[in-house]
Amino acid sequence: AKPFLMMAGSFTRSNDPDAQEFWTRLTGWRRYLELEGAEELAFTDNEGIIGPATPLLGLTPAQVQGFVGTMDPAEGVRIQLAYPRAFFDLHLRHRPGRLLDGPSPAFPEVKFIP
Repeated sequence: AKPFLMMAGSFTRSNDPDAQEFWTRLTGWRRYLELEGAEELAFTDNEGIIGPATPLLGLTPAQVQGFVGTMDPAEGVRIQLAYPRAFFDLHLRHRPGRLLDGPSPAFPEVKFIP
């Protein structure tokens, strides 16, 4: 019954039965967001580090894309700052905003999934 925000890249509810079952059991406020072009490691500091460190690590562009996806790292960080902040503002500070109400033209890569 607690508020829950789930953000995903290539790992989605639709391709993980456990995540889908978990989602269906949530009874409180919830949002599920998919970031178009993001891979699993895009949700870590790696997103901003792997690209510049590619020559040092000896990675190919395809390997980098497999780790963090095709999303621009700066945009990925901007999204990862904005949405959790909006979530915590709403549920901990009781300061509602509009970002979590639905798709935003400021963040076209973020898809709201029912």
